[in-house]
Amino acid sequence: MPEKIRLPAYLKQALYKRNLQINSLKKLPTPILGKVLEKKLPVLAFHDGQPYKAFVEDSHQEDFKSFWIHFWETPEHLTPGENLVLVIATPKERFVLQGLIKEKKASQVLFSTVDPRTEERLVYPKPEPVFLSFLPLPLFEGLLSERYFLLRDTNIPKEGAPELKKAYVYDLIIDQQENVAEEFSRILKNPGQVGFLKDISRGGAGVSCPKEPAVKESQPLYLRGTLQLPSGVNFNLGLIGLLRGRHKKEGQTFLHIMWARPLPSEVYLFLKEHVS
Repeated sequence: MPEKIRLPAYLKQALYKRNLQINSLKKLPTPILGKVLEKKLPVLAFHDGQPYKAFVEDSHQEDFKSFWIHFWETPEHLTPGENLVLVIATPKERFVLQGLIKEKKASQVLFSTVDPRTEERLVYPKPEPVFLSFLPLPLFEGLLSERYFLLRDTNIPKEGAPELKKAYVYDLIIDQQENVAEEFSRILKNPGQVGFLKDISRGGAGVSCPKEPAVKESQPLYLRGTLQLPSGVNFNLGLIGLLRGRHKKEGQTFLHIMWARPLPSEVYLFLKEHVS
């Protein structure tokens, strides 16, 4: 069933500020760390895409990879084992820590960081072409302001996936009358720049490009293509994301893409079953 999705609040800041992924408070610049430990600088804890103001209470380890945080307003349904994203914002940069809730006591949780690079990724066994269309910034900003909405559709059920021969997951940008936004519709008529899918995860994908795109980090984009999975299933995808980084190797440019919203767990499990 198609689902209308609100984008998480942290994407707005991701567009305009430099984001630095860290796996320990010790990676913060010394003046910033001092302010955090003295509770002069709060952290924003993102749970289910919503920000909650909190302060670092106490470090559980000397390396500052595990520490207690105290919420001003505790999110509902906060349970051990859940993912949590912490953001420490300065005027020019955002320091981002990904981690898990280890313990919960009233309005406090024990947060333990994980390396952002450890998210499970499915490495695609052979180069498969995909197409990248770079979205105008005002169109993506319309999603954040809810002038437009993200509509996601898939034919993979949440439970008991049948033996599908063709599967899909699609993002569309729709207006308030629930029609495909005119500007997005025009973009879909152009195939965009070719790339090759290298890996995919719930949170994003890695794509190699023979020609480096002339766009900056945090550029919104639409990635689409038809993948012939090793099991023989045809998998069609069209997903909205942000360019989070790039590197060059052997004449290729490798793009690191973050989805605007993580893939539903049932979609990722379906891919895992048919790719692994």
